[in-house]
Amino acid sequence: MAGSVSNQIEAEVQAHLQQSYNRLIATIMRRLATKKRSPVYTGFFASSWKVNTSPIVAKDKVEDFSPWSEIRQRKAKDPKSKEYKIDQRFYPPSKAYSYKRRVYIGNTAEYSIYALESGKVQQFVQGPEMKALVDAAFKERKTSISVGSRQGVGTFGTQAGSIYTGYTEL
Repeated sequence: MAGSVSNQIEAEVQAHLQQSYNRLIATIMRRLATKKRSPVYTGFFASSWKVNTSPIVAKDKVEDFSPWSEIRQRKAKDPKSKEYKIDQRFYPPSKAYSYKRRVYIGNTAEYSIYALESGKVQQFVQGPEMKALVDAAFKERKTSISVGSRQGVGTFGTQAGSIYTGYTEL
């Protein structure tokens, strides 16, 4: 019995870690795809955040992707244009990632190294907001495990005189 309870606890902890890890990845990707946390000209950079188990290669050219290529052309003709479009190309993540493996969240835009010069991404990743996201993702949640804590003889219901176990929720 003790082995099954410990196995159940371990399975529940593993499931919680797995779910929390993937929720954190999705949250980070959603947050990065905003004007607040990514520099935006056409919106292509903010739309190009991706997660993978290997490093992300920055090879996508804005000219090859609609609607950003058209937005770029219009902005070249009208430098005062405020037009942009953020439409996450790789969200939601295509699969669940194991919390036991490293993941990389990177940007596929060819010019991403230059876009990072704005400092917005670094402020997000290194600042208090990321810490708060990690803390929130992995905070302890109420468990559904109950442990038998006391026994007694029941004097109610159809089975009067039966032994019952009281349970305490953890």
